Order: sequence, then C-alpha cells, then structure tokens
Amino acid sequence: MCSIPTIEQLRDAAEARDPERCQFLLKTLFLDMEFYPALGVAVERAQDFVETFERYYPDGGFARQILTQMVNTGTAPPRLPPEAQRDFEQPGAANFMKALSDLAHALQPGPLPPRIGYLVSATVNAIMAELVEHYYGQRLDAWQIVRGAPDTARAREIAYAFWLDEDVALLDIDHWLSVAEGLEVYFQRQLR
Repeated sequence: MCSIPTIEQLRDAAEARDPERCQFLLKTLFLDMEFYPALGVAVERAQDFVETFERYYPDGGFARQILTQMVNTGTAPPRLPPEAQRDFEQPGAANFMKALSDLAHALQPGPLPPRIGYLVSATVNAIMAELVEHYYGQRLDAWQIVRGAPDTARAREIAYAFWLDEDVALLDIDHWLSVAEGLEVYFQRQLR
C-alpha cells in the first residue's frame, strides 16, 4: 500500500482543478481502503451540506436521518423515501440529493468496485452542492437561467463564469484538499 504518493497526486489535481483526475485518484485511494472508512469520507462531505439543505427545505429532515443511519449502523434504506423523490430547485440541493442517493446505493450488497464508484460520485456531488450553493445562492436569477434553459448560450456563459469564479475555485480546491487531508490521516494510521 503506497497511497501517500497518490494523495500527493490528488492534492496536485485539486490545485490544478482537474476534476477527472481528482475522481480517478479518489477511486484509486478508496479501493486501497477498507469500505467503511471510505464511506466516512463521502458521508462527511454530505454532512457539510445538511444544514443548508434543511434551511432550504425545513421538511427535509429525512436527509439528516438517513445520514445518521449510515453513520450509526453502516446501512441505508434500499430506496430513498418518497419525500426525496421530488424536484429540488434550490442551488446545490439536487447535487446533495444525488450524493445521498449514491451513498444509499454504495451501502447495498454487491461487488465492491461499483460501490466504490458510488462513494466517489457521492463525494463529488457533495462538493458540487457546496460550490453551486455558494455561487448561485447569491445569484438566483442566473440560477433560474441555468436551471431552466441549460442548453442556451446564455446558460453556458453563466455556467462558465461559475466555474471560473475565483471564490468557487478556492472553495473547490479547499474541499478537495480537505478530502486529501482526511485520507492522509487514514493511511498514516495504517502505517503505524
């Protein structure tokens, strides 16, 4: 297990804002870990958005309950509850629900590689929920354009501005560096 160099590569990919490389390296690292610590990384990212989600959706306590079940029992319902099956319109909420769904899929029985893929997707979507809310939460008119007509030139221009925004870039890098730091702690403990 020589994961420390891979963690350094993840840090480099985070600094370069290379999402495909970050995902590939995260999957590589998760495959080198025991399943439940990898789950913990993804759940921690999702937990960071729960308060924001509940602020947007006061009836959304089911999300916290599901995350708590995952942490406490290492299980998830085979399907998200009916209240999770609606359209979540607020910035970042749909990404968060995708993360929650991915976490639930990861906890279902089956071969490990697809379950790890769900953990990677959950981590990515939890980070994206934070980025989307941070940017579009202050630009609701732009959010309505991107959400309502994503294939238009104006929506693409807005989405491009989102991705290049300096605050979004710093937050994105920060989240990925935080993931790398948590992974480094895990692997350092394994070396002792």
